[in-house]
Amino acid sequence: MSDTILIRHEAPKGFQFISEEEYERFQSWKQAQRGICTWKLKDLARYKYGTKSTERASRYLTKHRHDLDIEQGGFIDYANTHNGWHIPAADMMDYLLSHPD
Repeated sequence: MSDTILIRHEAPKGFQFISEEEYERFQSWKQAQRGICTWKLKDLARYKYGTKSTERASRYLTKHRHDLDIEQGGFIDYANTHNGWHIPAADMMDYLLSHPD
């Protein structure tokens, strides 16, 4: 006869448990995103917020301009955004990991 121990664990606020299969699918998708050279604003919105709406993504880029602007040592050319955003995908993904707000 074996004993069974049940442990209840709640995910911290803002986190969610997912299946290993779902996690692997996400990792594959994430790796494929690195192969894309540049993102448009809608690509950033899809990656960061899971939506097609670009409003929040635009606010994020404005809020973090000091870090991201190429003139400040970043990797986004804010001066030429009148032709649409051209965001280096791999650099942006790394930045988002280190600045999750």
